[in-house]
Amino acid sequence: MDLRTLTGHCAAMPSTATVEEVQAEFARANVDFLAVTEGEVLLGVCARRELVSALGSRFGFALNARQPVRAYLMAAPLRVVVGEKMTEVFKAAAARPDREFYDDVLLVEDSGRYVGMIPMRTIVRLQTEFLLDNNARLEASRLEIAGKNRQMEDDLLMAREVQLAMLPQTHLPLASSGMTLRIAHRFQPAGGVSGDFFDVLRLSDHAVGILICDVMGHGVRSALITAMVRAMLEELRPIAADPGVLLTRLNRDLTRILRQTGGMIFVTAAYAVIHLGFGKLRYAQAGHPTPLRWDQQARKMRPVTCPPEAAGPALGLMDEFEFTTSEEPITAGDRLLLFTDGLFEAASPGGEEFGPQRLADALAAQIGQPLDASITALLRDVQGFSAGAPFSDDVCIVAVELAPT
Repeated sequence: MDLRTLTGHCAAMPSTATVEEVQAEFARANVDFLAVTEGEVLLGVCARRELVSALGSRFGFALNARQPVRAYLMAAPLRVVVGEKMTEVFKAAAARPDREFYDDVLLVEDSGRYVGMIPMRTIVRLQTEFLLDNNARLEASRLEIAGKNRQMEDDLLMAREVQLAMLPQTHLPLASSGMTLRIAHRFQPAGGVSGDFFDVLRLSDHAVGILICDVMGHGVRSALITAMVRAMLEELRPIAADPGVLLTRLNRDLTRILRQTGGMIFVTAAYAVIHLGFGKLRYAQAGHPTPLRWDQQARKMRPVTCPPEAAGPALGLMDEFEFTTSEEPITAGDRLLLFTDGLFEAASPGGEEFGPQRLADALAAQIGQPLDASITALLRDVQGFSAGAPFSDDVCIVAVELAPT
Protein backbone atom coordinates (compact mmCIF):
# COMPACT_ATOMS: atom_id res chain seq x y z
CA MET A 1 0.00 0.00 0.00
CA ASP A 2 1.20 3.52 -0.82
CA LEU A 3 1.26 5.20 2.59
CA ARG A 4 0.94 8.64 0.94
CA THR A 5 -2.73 7.89 0.28
CA LEU A 6 -3.33 7.59 4.02
CA THR A 7 -2.20 11.10 4.98
CA GLY A 8 -4.87 13.27 6.56
CA HIS A 9 -2.96 16.53 6.08
CA CYS A 10 0.53 17.85 5.42
CA ALA A 11 0.31 21.11 7.38
CA ALA A 12 3.60 22.39 8.77
CA MET A 13 4.97 25.47 10.55
CA PRO A 14 8.48 26.96 10.40
CA SER A 15 10.63 26.57 13.48
CA THR A 16 10.70 30.36 13.87
CA ALA A 17 6.92 30.54 14.38
CA THR A 18 5.78 31.50 17.87
CA VAL A 19 3.64 29.42 20.12
CA GLU A 20 0.80 31.90 19.60
CA GLU A 21 1.07 31.61 15.81
CA VAL A 22 1.12 27.84 15.94
CA GLN A 23 -1.89 27.83 18.26
CA ALA A 24 -3.74 29.93 15.71
CA GLU A 25 -2.77 27.47 12.93
CA PHE A 26 -4.12 24.58 15.01
CA ALA A 27 -7.45 26.40 15.27
CA ARG A 28 -7.52 27.29 11.57
CA ALA A 29 -6.50 23.87 10.22
CA ASN A 30 -8.51 21.95 12.84
CA VAL A 31 -5.73 19.40 13.39
CA ASP A 32 -4.04 18.07 16.52
CA PHE A 33 -0.48 17.72 15.20
CA LEU A 34 1.72 19.95 13.02
CA ALA A 35 5.10 19.31 11.53
CA VAL A 36 7.83 21.82 12.38
CA THR A 37 10.44 22.50 9.72
CA GLU A 38 13.54 24.56 9.29
CA GLY A 39 13.81 25.25 5.61
CA GLU A 40 13.61 21.83 3.91
CA VAL A 41 14.66 20.01 7.07
CA LEU A 42 12.04 18.39 9.31
CA LEU A 43 12.75 19.17 12.98
CA GLY A 44 9.86 17.33 14.56
CA VAL A 45 6.19 17.44 15.50
CA CYS A 46 4.20 19.74 17.74
CA ALA A 47 1.06 18.53 19.51
CA ARG A 48 -1.94 20.80 20.21
CA ARG A 49 -2.19 19.41 23.74
CA GLU A 50 1.33 20.60 24.58
CA LEU A 51 0.55 24.16 23.57
CA VAL A 52 -2.80 24.16 25.37
CA SER A 53 -0.97 23.11 28.51
CA ALA A 54 1.72 25.78 28.06
CA LEU A 55 -0.72 28.61 27.38
CA GLY A 56 -3.49 27.63 29.76
CA SER A 57 -1.56 27.72 33.00
CA ARG A 58 -1.45 30.85 35.18
CA PHE A 59 0.53 33.51 33.38
CA GLY A 60 1.13 30.87 30.67
CA PHE A 61 0.09 33.04 27.76
CA ALA A 62 2.20 35.96 28.90
CA LEU A 63 5.24 33.75 29.47
CA ASN A 64 5.02 31.39 26.47
CA ALA A 65 3.06 32.96 23.64
CA ARG A 66 6.13 34.59 22.11
CA GLN A 67 8.39 31.58 22.55
CA PRO A 68 9.54 29.78 19.34
CA VAL A 69 7.66 26.55 18.72
CA ARG A 70 10.89 24.54 18.46
CA ALA A 71 10.94 24.50 22.25
CA TYR A 72 7.69 22.47 22.33
CA LEU A 73 8.46 19.58 20.00
CA MET A 74 7.29 16.08 20.94
CA ALA A 75 10.04 13.94 22.42
CA ALA A 76 9.67 10.87 20.16
CA PRO A 77 6.85 10.98 17.64
CA LEU A 78 6.25 7.77 15.68
CA ARG A 79 7.58 8.21 12.18
CA VAL A 80 7.31 5.76 9.31
CA VAL A 81 8.97 5.82 5.92
CA VAL A 82 7.19 5.77 2.58
CA GLY A 83 7.38 2.20 1.25
CA GLU A 84 7.28 0.54 4.69
CA LYS A 85 5.01 -2.50 4.93
CA MET A 86 1.61 -1.86 6.40
CA THR A 87 2.01 -4.74 8.85
CA GLU A 88 5.12 -3.04 10.26
CA VAL A 89 3.16 0.21 10.66
CA PHE A 90 0.49 -1.72 12.59
CA LYS A 91 3.12 -3.22 14.90
CA ALA A 92 4.85 0.09 15.56
CA ALA A 93 1.60 1.94 16.26
CA ALA A 94 0.31 -0.78 18.60
CA ALA A 95 3.58 -0.77 20.57
CA ARG A 96 3.24 2.87 21.68
CA PRO A 97 2.32 3.81 25.27
CA ASP A 98 -1.40 4.31 25.97
CA ARG A 99 -0.97 8.10 26.29
CA GLU A 100 0.42 8.30 22.75
CA PHE A 101 -1.66 5.56 21.13
CA TYR A 102 -4.03 7.90 19.28
CA ASP A 103 -1.34 10.37 18.15
CA ASP A 104 -1.01 10.91 14.42
CA VAL A 105 1.85 9.08 12.70
CA LEU A 106 4.52 11.12 10.95
CA LEU A 107 5.20 10.03 7.35
CA VAL A 108 8.56 10.87 5.77
CA GLU A 109 10.50 9.89 2.68
CA ASP A 110 13.76 7.91 2.83
CA SER A 111 15.64 11.22 2.79
CA GLY A 112 13.72 12.41 5.85
CA ARG A 113 11.63 14.92 3.90
CA TYR A 114 8.21 15.51 5.45
CA VAL A 115 5.24 14.02 3.57
CA GLY A 116 2.29 14.35 5.94
CA MET A 117 0.42 13.05 8.98
CA ILE A 118 -1.48 9.76 9.03
CA PRO A 119 -4.40 9.90 11.49
CA MET A 120 -4.36 7.00 13.93
CA ARG A 121 -8.07 6.39 13.30
CA THR A 122 -7.15 5.59 9.68
CA ILE A 123 -4.58 3.02 10.82
CA VAL A 124 -7.09 1.46 13.25
CA ARG A 125 -9.70 1.22 10.49
CA LEU A 126 -7.23 -0.40 8.09
CA GLN A 127 -6.07 -2.84 10.73
CA THR A 128 -9.66 -3.85 11.44
CA GLU A 129 -10.28 -4.40 7.71
CA PHE A 130 -7.01 -6.31 7.48
CA LEU A 131 -7.97 -8.59 10.38
CA LEU A 132 -11.46 -9.17 9.00
CA ASP A 133 -9.99 -10.02 5.60
CA ASN A 134 -7.47 -12.37 7.22
CA ASN A 135 -10.23 -14.02 9.23
CA ALA A 136 -12.26 -14.51 6.07
CA ARG A 137 -9.25 -16.02 4.32
CA LEU A 138 -8.50 -18.26 7.30
CA GLU A 139 -12.10 -19.44 7.41
CA ALA A 140 -12.07 -20.16 3.68
CA SER A 141 -8.78 -22.02 4.10
CA ARG A 142 -10.17 -23.95 7.08
CA LEU A 143 -13.22 -25.00 5.09
CA GLU A 144 -11.03 -26.05 2.17
CA ILE A 145 -8.74 -28.09 4.44
CA ALA A 146 -11.74 -29.65 6.18
CA GLY A 147 -13.16 -30.64 2.79
CA LYS A 148 -9.85 -32.19 1.74
CA ASN A 149 -9.59 -34.02 5.06
CA ARG A 150 -13.08 -35.44 4.60
CA GLN A 151 -12.14 -36.57 1.11
CA MET A 152 -8.94 -38.13 2.44
CA GLU A 153 -10.85 -39.90 5.20
CA ASP A 154 -13.34 -41.22 2.64
CA ASP A 155 -10.47 -42.42 0.45
CA LEU A 156 -8.78 -44.11 3.42
CA LEU A 157 -12.04 -45.77 4.41
CA MET A 158 -12.46 -47.12 0.90
CA ALA A 159 -8.82 -48.28 0.86
CA ARG A 160 -9.39 -50.02 4.19
CA GLU A 161 -12.50 -51.75 2.89
CA VAL A 162 -10.63 -52.88 -0.23
CA GLN A 163 -7.73 -54.13 1.88
CA LEU A 164 -10.07 -56.10 4.13
CA ALA A 165 -11.93 -57.48 1.13
CA MET A 166 -8.62 -58.77 -0.27
CA LEU A 167 -7.85 -60.87 2.80
CA PRO A 168 -7.40 -64.46 1.64
CA GLN A 169 -9.85 -67.29 2.07
CA THR A 170 -8.82 -69.25 5.16
CA HIS A 171 -11.46 -71.97 4.99
CA LEU A 172 -9.48 -74.45 2.94
CA PRO A 173 -10.89 -78.00 2.70
CA LEU A 174 -7.45 -79.58 3.14
CA ALA A 175 -7.07 -83.02 4.75
CA SER A 176 -4.51 -85.80 4.47
CA SER A 177 -2.69 -88.44 6.52
CA GLY A 178 -5.20 -88.26 9.35
CA MET A 179 -4.95 -84.47 9.67
CA THR A 180 -7.28 -81.61 8.76
CA LEU A 181 -5.87 -78.11 8.29
CA ARG A 182 -7.67 -75.28 10.09
CA ILE A 183 -6.74 -71.60 9.82
CA ALA A 184 -7.90 -68.58 11.82
CA HIS A 185 -6.66 -65.00 11.66
CA ARG A 186 -6.95 -61.48 13.05
CA PHE A 187 -6.09 -58.31 11.13
CA GLN A 188 -6.12 -55.00 13.02
CA PRO A 189 -4.67 -51.90 11.30
CA ALA A 190 -3.42 -49.20 13.69
CA GLY A 191 -4.77 -46.57 11.30
CA GLY A 192 -7.02 -46.47 8.27
CA VAL A 193 -4.93 -48.92 6.25
CA SER A 194 -2.22 -51.37 7.21
CA GLY A 195 1.34 -52.21 6.30
CA ASP A 196 0.78 -55.78 7.55
CA PHE A 197 -0.75 -58.48 5.45
CA PHE A 198 -0.88 -62.23 5.00
CA ASP A 199 -1.73 -64.60 2.21
CA VAL A 200 -2.63 -68.26 2.04
CA LEU A 201 -1.62 -70.19 -1.09
CA ARG A 202 -3.12 -73.56 -1.86
CA LEU A 203 -0.22 -75.38 -3.46
CA SER A 204 -1.84 -78.79 -3.92
CA ASP A 205 -4.51 -81.00 -2.41
CA HIS A 206 -2.12 -81.73 0.45
CA ALA A 207 -0.02 -78.57 0.85
CA VAL A 208 -0.57 -74.91 1.70
CA GLY A 209 1.79 -71.93 1.91
CA ILE A 210 1.27 -69.12 4.44
CA LEU A 211 3.09 -65.80 4.06
CA ILE A 212 2.95 -62.97 6.59
CA CYS A 213 4.60 -59.59 5.95
CA ASP A 214 5.18 -56.31 7.75
CA VAL A 215 6.14 -53.23 5.73
CA MET A 216 8.23 -50.67 7.59
CA GLY A 217 5.89 -48.06 9.13
CA HIS A 218 2.17 -48.02 8.53
CA GLY A 219 -0.31 -45.98 6.57
CA VAL A 220 -0.92 -45.36 2.89
CA ARG A 221 2.64 -45.85 1.64
CA SER A 222 3.01 -49.15 3.50
CA ALA A 223 -0.39 -50.31 2.25
CA LEU A 224 0.64 -49.61 -1.34
CA ILE A 225 3.73 -51.77 -0.89
CA THR A 226 1.65 -54.61 0.54
CA ALA A 227 -0.48 -54.51 -2.61
CA MET A 228 2.68 -54.66 -4.70
CA VAL A 229 4.03 -57.66 -2.74
CA ARG A 230 0.69 -59.41 -3.07
CA ALA A 231 0.80 -59.01 -6.86
CA MET A 232 4.38 -60.32 -6.98
CA LEU A 233 3.36 -63.31 -4.88
CA GLU A 234 0.78 -64.34 -7.46
CA GLU A 235 3.44 -64.29 -10.18
CA LEU A 236 5.76 -66.40 -8.01
CA ARG A 237 3.15 -69.04 -7.17
CA PRO A 238 4.91 -71.69 -9.35
CA ILE A 239 7.94 -71.65 -6.99
CA ALA A 240 5.96 -71.18 -3.77
CA ALA A 241 6.51 -74.75 -2.53
CA ASP A 242 10.08 -73.85 -1.46
CA PRO A 243 10.13 -71.02 1.13
CA GLY A 244 13.80 -70.15 0.59
CA VAL A 245 13.42 -69.90 -3.19
CA LEU A 246 10.24 -67.83 -2.90
CA LEU A 247 11.78 -65.29 -0.49
CA THR A 248 14.92 -65.06 -2.62
CA ARG A 249 12.94 -64.15 -5.73
CA LEU A 250 10.57 -61.87 -3.84
CA ASN A 251 13.51 -60.05 -2.25
CA ARG A 252 15.31 -59.61 -5.57
CA ASP A 253 12.29 -58.13 -7.34
CA LEU A 254 11.26 -55.96 -4.41
CA THR A 255 14.75 -54.52 -3.82
CA ARG A 256 15.06 -53.35 -7.40
CA ILE A 257 11.74 -51.53 -7.18
CA LEU A 258 12.18 -50.00 -3.72
CA ARG A 259 15.67 -48.77 -4.59
CA GLN A 260 14.04 -46.30 -6.99
CA THR A 261 12.08 -44.59 -4.21
CA GLY A 262 15.18 -42.85 -2.88
CA GLY A 263 14.33 -43.76 0.73
CA MET A 264 14.99 -46.77 2.92
CA ILE A 265 11.98 -49.07 2.84
CA PHE A 266 11.98 -52.72 3.77
CA VAL A 267 9.56 -55.58 4.38
CA THR A 268 9.91 -58.31 6.97
CA ALA A 269 8.39 -61.66 6.05
CA ALA A 270 7.87 -65.20 7.30
CA TYR A 271 6.80 -67.98 4.97
CA ALA A 272 5.76 -71.49 5.98
CA VAL A 273 4.71 -74.41 3.80
CA ILE A 274 2.70 -77.14 5.50
CA HIS A 275 2.58 -80.46 3.66
CA LEU A 276 0.02 -82.76 5.24
CA GLY A 277 0.86 -85.69 2.97
CA PHE A 278 4.52 -85.74 4.00
CA GLY A 279 3.92 -84.48 7.53
CA LYS A 280 6.46 -81.69 7.06
CA LEU A 281 6.77 -77.99 7.85
CA ARG A 282 9.14 -76.07 5.58
CA TYR A 283 10.10 -72.54 6.60
CA ALA A 284 12.18 -69.43 5.86
CA GLN A 285 12.07 -65.87 7.21
CA ALA A 286 13.34 -62.40 6.27
CA GLY A 287 13.95 -60.22 9.31
CA HIS A 288 10.61 -61.28 10.79
CA PRO A 289 9.71 -62.60 14.27
CA THR A 290 9.97 -66.37 14.29
CA PRO A 291 6.53 -68.06 14.49
CA LEU A 292 5.57 -70.08 17.55
CA ARG A 293 4.69 -73.76 17.35
CA TRP A 294 2.74 -75.90 19.76
CA ASP A 295 4.54 -79.25 19.63
CA GLN A 296 1.85 -81.77 20.51
CA GLN A 297 4.27 -84.65 21.08
CA ALA A 298 6.56 -82.62 23.36
CA ARG A 299 3.57 -80.82 24.92
CA LYS A 300 5.28 -77.45 24.83
CA MET A 301 5.28 -74.12 23.00
CA ARG A 302 8.49 -73.31 21.12
CA PRO A 303 9.73 -71.26 18.15
CA VAL A 304 9.66 -72.88 14.73
CA THR A 305 13.01 -74.39 13.84
CA CYS A 306 14.94 -71.70 11.98
CA PRO A 307 18.72 -72.05 11.70
CA PRO A 308 20.76 -68.93 10.78
CA GLU A 309 20.92 -69.84 7.11
CA ALA A 310 17.09 -69.77 6.93
CA ALA A 311 16.81 -66.43 8.76
CA GLY A 312 17.92 -63.76 6.30
CA PRO A 313 17.60 -59.96 6.29
CA ALA A 314 14.39 -58.09 5.62
CA LEU A 315 13.21 -57.94 2.01
CA GLY A 316 14.26 -54.90 0.03
CA LEU A 317 17.75 -54.45 1.51
CA MET A 318 20.12 -56.93 -0.22
CA ASP A 319 18.98 -58.01 -3.66
CA GLU A 320 21.49 -60.87 -4.05
CA PHE A 321 20.83 -62.59 -0.74
CA GLU A 322 20.02 -66.29 -1.05
CA PHE A 323 17.48 -67.55 1.47
CA THR A 324 17.46 -71.24 2.40
CA THR A 325 14.71 -73.52 3.72
CA SER A 326 14.55 -75.31 7.06
CA GLU A 327 12.41 -78.38 7.54
CA GLU A 328 10.87 -80.23 10.49
CA PRO A 329 8.18 -82.90 10.96
CA ILE A 330 4.62 -82.05 12.02
CA THR A 331 1.96 -84.22 13.57
CA ALA A 332 -1.73 -84.10 14.36
CA GLY A 333 -2.47 -81.69 17.22
CA ASP A 334 0.32 -79.28 16.34
CA ARG A 335 -0.44 -75.58 16.08
CA LEU A 336 1.46 -72.76 14.40
CA LEU A 337 1.15 -69.02 15.06
CA LEU A 338 2.56 -66.44 12.63
CA PHE A 339 2.33 -62.80 13.74
CA THR A 340 3.73 -59.31 13.27
CA ASP A 341 5.67 -57.45 15.95
CA GLY A 342 2.79 -55.07 16.75
CA LEU A 343 1.32 -57.95 18.81
CA PHE A 344 4.09 -58.37 21.38
CA GLU A 345 5.29 -54.74 21.32
CA ALA A 346 2.08 -53.63 23.08
CA ALA A 347 3.18 -51.89 26.28
CA SER A 348 1.84 -51.67 29.83
CA PRO A 349 1.05 -48.26 31.37
CA GLY A 350 4.57 -48.39 32.84
CA GLY A 351 6.14 -48.80 29.41
CA GLU A 352 7.03 -52.53 29.64
CA GLU A 353 6.47 -54.54 26.44
CA PHE A 354 4.31 -57.66 26.43
CA GLY A 355 7.25 -59.42 24.81
CA PRO A 356 7.79 -62.79 23.07
CA GLN A 357 7.94 -64.86 26.28
CA ARG A 358 4.59 -63.64 27.58
CA LEU A 359 3.20 -64.29 24.10
CA ALA A 360 4.41 -67.91 24.18
CA ASP A 361 3.07 -68.42 27.72
CA ALA A 362 -0.34 -66.92 26.82
CA LEU A 363 -0.62 -69.20 23.79
CA ALA A 364 0.31 -72.29 25.79
CA ALA A 365 -2.33 -71.41 28.38
CA GLN A 366 -5.02 -71.30 25.66
CA ILE A 367 -4.01 -74.48 23.85
CA GLY A 368 -7.09 -76.40 25.04
CA GLN A 369 -9.47 -73.92 23.43
CA PRO A 370 -10.68 -74.03 19.81
CA LEU A 371 -8.31 -72.27 17.43
CA ASP A 372 -10.34 -69.12 16.83
CA ALA A 373 -11.22 -68.77 20.51
CA SER A 374 -7.55 -69.07 21.45
CA ILE A 375 -6.71 -66.02 19.29
CA THR A 376 -9.53 -64.04 20.88
CA ALA A 377 -8.20 -64.98 24.32
CA LEU A 378 -4.65 -64.04 23.31
CA LEU A 379 -5.70 -60.57 22.17
CA ARG A 380 -7.68 -60.16 25.38
CA ASP A 381 -4.56 -61.00 27.40
CA VAL A 382 -2.42 -58.51 25.47
CA GLN A 383 -4.93 -55.69 25.79
CA GLY A 384 -5.40 -56.44 29.47
CA PHE A 385 -1.64 -56.11 29.90
CA SER A 386 -1.73 -52.71 28.16
CA ALA A 387 -4.76 -51.57 30.23
CA GLY A 388 -6.99 -51.51 27.16
CA ALA A 389 -4.82 -49.09 25.18
CA PRO A 390 -5.20 -49.50 21.40
CA PHE A 391 -2.32 -51.11 19.53
CA SER A 392 0.20 -48.50 18.40
CA ASP A 393 1.25 -50.62 15.42
CA ASP A 394 -0.58 -52.80 12.93
CA VAL A 395 -1.33 -56.31 14.15
CA CYS A 396 -1.69 -59.39 11.99
CA ILE A 397 -2.08 -62.95 13.33
CA VAL A 398 -2.43 -66.21 11.43
CA ALA A 399 -3.03 -69.38 13.46
CA VAL A 400 -2.88 -72.87 11.95
CA GLU A 401 -3.99 -76.13 13.54
CA LEU A 402 -3.39 -79.66 12.33
CA ALA A 403 -6.48 -81.22 13.79
CA PRO A 404 -6.69 -85.02 13.93
CA THR A 405 -9.43 -86.48 11.74
